[in-house]
Amino acid sequence: MSGPKEQLPNPPESPAFASTSGYAAALRPDHSAVQVHSTTTPIISPPASPGAGAGAPVFSDKYGGYGNSGYEGAGAEGDQLLAGAAAGSRSSSSSRKGHAKAAAPLATLVKLLAGMLGVLLVIVLLARMSFIPEHHAARVAQYMPAPVSSFMQVADGPTSPHPILPLITTARQKWDKKVASQSTTFDRATRTYKSRYGLAPPPGFDKWFAFATQGRNHSLVDEYDQLMEDLKPYRELSPQELRRRTAELAQVPGISIVSIRNGVAQVHSKSGKWAPALAFQQMIAAFVHDLPDMDVAINEKPEGRVLPRQQRRIYKSDYGLEGDELVSNASDPMITPSLKGFAPEWKRDGNVWEAYRRSCPTDSAARRLIESVRSAETHGSLVVQGRASSKLEAPQTRRLKSKSVLPVTREMTFSHDLDADFNMCDYPSLHTLHSAFYSDQRNIEYLYPVFSPSKPAGYADVLIPSHHYWSPSSEFTYELEFRRGRTKVPTDMDWELKKPSAYWRGKVTRGADTPPGHGSSFQKQRLVKMANQESTSASRVLVSFDAKTAALSALAVPVGIANKATSDIAMACDPQLGECSYLRTLGYRVEPPAPMSDAWKHKFVLDVDEIGFSPRFPALMESKSAVVKSSIQREFWRGWVQPWKHFIPLSSSYSELYNLQTFFEGYPNTLVGRRGGKDGNSTAMQPTVLTRPVKLPELPLNADGTPFDTDKALKDIADAGTQWRQEHLRKEDMETYVYRLMVEWARLVTFQEETEAVEGAEA
Repeated sequence: MSGPKEQLPNPPESPAFASTSGYAAALRPDHSAVQVHSTTTPIISPPASPGAGAGAPVFSDKYGGYGNSGYEGAGAEGDQLLAGAAAGSRSSSSSRKGHAKAAAPLATLVKLLAGMLGVLLVIVLLARMSFIPEHHAARVAQYMPAPVSSFMQVADGPTSPHPILPLITTARQKWDKKVASQSTTFDRATRTYKSRYGLAPPPGFDKWFAFATQGRNHSLVDEYDQLMEDLKPYRELSPQELRRRTAELAQVPGISIVSIRNGVAQVHSKSGKWAPALAFQQMIAAFVHDLPDMDVAINEKPEGRVLPRQQRRIYKSDYGLEGDELVSNASDPMITPSLKGFAPEWKRDGNVWEAYRRSCPTDSAARRLIESVRSAETHGSLVVQGRASSKLEAPQTRRLKSKSVLPVTREMTFSHDLDADFNMCDYPSLHTLHSAFYSDQRNIEYLYPVFSPSKPAGYADVLIPSHHYWSPSSEFTYELEFRRGRTKVPTDMDWELKKPSAYWRGKVTRGADTPPGHGSSFQKQRLVKMANQESTSASRVLVSFDAKTAALSALAVPVGIANKATSDIAMACDPQLGECSYLRTLGYRVEPPAPMSDAWKHKFVLDVDEIGFSPRFPALMESKSAVVKSSIQREFWRGWVQPWKHFIPLSSSYSELYNLQTFFEGYPNTLVGRRGGKDGNSTAMQPTVLTRPVKLPELPLNADGTPFDTDKALKDIADAGTQWRQEHLRKEDMETYVYRLMVEWARLVTFQEETEAVEGAEA
């Protein structure tokens, strides 16, 4: 039998307790510091401890700075707790005083837990208050930190009662400022040009300015940032190289050439698809006599073609040599590329997205992650045959029925502008949402000057007006029958007669099946699927704004009922083509082709991309309806229009479409306007009030100066869109844009470019 247990000696004090700078070391247990007396095991002596005045070693942590002696936050608390625990172990058999000391760390721990619980309760309370329409919410908000009170929908704070209101106000201010700041004299236009672009205006700029202001009554003479951005990469090439590359493009299928010789323009096309080049020839007819001899390559397709590869440049300094010169190689295809043997279409040897990835910066997400390709393939396998996947349904929120009527953030997040500025290089998985990245047309992966009607961000095409804008077909012409005298009454309706719903008809996009299996995730298919879900087991939360009280209310509506009440969206197909039944088997709502005049019955008309731009846009803008546009395509008019002033931008996910409608038009009458039948009982759904400000906030006035009204605000956008189409998207404006482009391009392809730029800058 062994004797009574011997009391263990007190362990030596750890170096970590000597200074708060040893926080990280103090958190690691010092196993070598304990001596155990035993009759069978030897005593292990610890290494010598530092002297009384020596502190623990200080380390440097580049990620958090915990080893910095100046840091005394959590480290000091950690030292205090550990020191208290050590003191408690030494006084296990002491007097009451010792027991009191041992209880100190326990009390501290209880206090910490109580404090954490209190903070958690406050956060939960604030979360509830952010949607409680009580007066005390407004009073409490002023005592809360700004990041917290910003979530509380109270009107007497900095937060707007609805996120759409500041978008409308800001858009009006930006447009008024843009129009008022335009140059009215040639001298001022010259100064503005030099200030914006750091260059002297090109030769012929004076004639262009006179043509724009006096000949065509063009008002936005300073807004050519998109044009200058398009030309920027080509300024690095010599005039000889630009002419050589243009001549080589003449041999590429799908490219037409407009040749200017001695003031006369001629069109050459190997494919016989003359329309885009002929329209361009007509656009320059009024001033072609002032242009030097040159050739222009016109894209016959609606989508962008040029995706130059991004390659890391190698400098002498990379090899330890002196100088910053590039290490160039005459055989480098980036220096003198060739299109010899270029195939116009992908033959299972690549696709647009792979070419796009190669055009991204070498350190971007699209270049780093092979997952972007795998996710696309997996996504395609899930949605093939029209079957929805979790990824496909993610943007269009579906929720199970519950008592909660709080909207999801993305359904109340509204875009400031179109998605044309969205960088797919940083968010590669989003390319699956658009047919443009599955085009059958092969991209040109070197910097060749192709003039195209549209392009997503990242392409190097030079933008020009489309031939559909210059000479639209009957399908894309507003009030064609009335203008030709075939009808005595216009088909467009007055605002009061239009339905407060959204309308869209469109055909399946052709020429986008590389690689196959992704069609159901394209922009048109997703829109039709979302707008025609018939589920009654899932609900969609609609949020409405009351302009009289600035209150927000919400209504949880079954998805199928909400769709029928708010939209008329379907695929259009020709029964003679035999595709209607096939589309129905994929789950799409299909209707016969309808005239554009059917859209004028609705206050909201939707416009989405084809494989390139949408040729309907000018006609839709000219109508009396408000245009809701979703697009990733850049076009020449990009700097001439103001979203939320002339049209309403819609994100590529369409998730905010329903709450966009309910902001302007409220809940559909079919949901809340009906009252019960013969027994007099109400069968209408009852909205839940989310917020009701104590003090009515200052709301923007309508365009005519009357108090703000949501329906009138929507009509103002529709009217402004019509005015914009009639004043800034005329043939005269297209001529002016192309004239400016040709003046700029002439400087790049002539030998005098370099000397004139230097002389102009010195002047």
